[in-house]
Formats: sequence, structure tokens, C-alpha cells
Amino acid sequence: MPAKIILSLSALLYLAVLPFMEISDTHVFNPDWPGHARMHEVWQLAVHFALAVLALWLGWVRGQVRLGAAILLIVTGGFVFAYAIAGAYGGDMKYADGTELSVLGVNPAFGITVIVALALTAVLLRPGGVRQAG
Repeated sequence: MPAKIILSLSALLYLAVLPFMEISDTHVFNPDWPGHARMHEVWQLAVHFALAVLALWLGWVRGQVRLGAAILLIVTGGFVFAYAIAGAYGGDMKYADGTELSVLGVNPAFGITVIVALALTAVLLRPGGVRQAG
């Protein structure tokens, strides 16, 4: 059961937290962003939402928690990767005014994402068999 809880909490990031944060004037409706960037933002939100629904269905209905965790880890790992190489392509997590949210020297979005990635990795590496759905 704890693996399903980790899966569910991780999916919640893409089902509610990120849409709540990003469907705002800082991202989707940011007048400083070109329309092309806003289009990619909405596309990303829609794909991540759909993958989170798929991961939950796999975990809770089909009993394939590890597969669901792997799907969410791909999404989560993508953010960690993009953050890690941001300097290579001029990316950052700064607001339009040049400030960046930081808690103890770490951007909370990055910190939370790393924690989620570690939790999903723990689900993937946990001992025990994988239930096969019929």
C-alpha cells in the first residue's frame, strides 16, 4: 500500500499542484512569454496530466504500480535533467522581475521534484514481485 500512496502523491503534483501554479500570469498567461512558449507550456501540462492519470490507472486498477511509477519518474526526471543543464540552454527558474524563490539556497520546485524522484525510485527498487494483471 505505501507504494500506491507514493504513486498517488506523485501524480497529484501533475494533476493539481503544477496546473494550479502554472495556469497563471507567471506561465500560461505570462504576457512576456511568446505565444510559442505558452503553447509548449499548455502542451506540457496536458501531457503530464494525462500521464499522471495513466500512472494512477496502472497502479490502482491494473496493479502495475512499478510501471506507473516509471512513467511518473520519466516526467519528473525530465524536469531534474532540464534544471541540471539549464546553463547550457539559457534556462532558469527566475520570475520576470529577475528574482528566484529559494529555501535554504534551493529552489523549492527543484527540491520537491528531487524528493518525488527519489520516492518513485524507491517504489521501482522495492523488493517483491510485480503483480501481473490478467
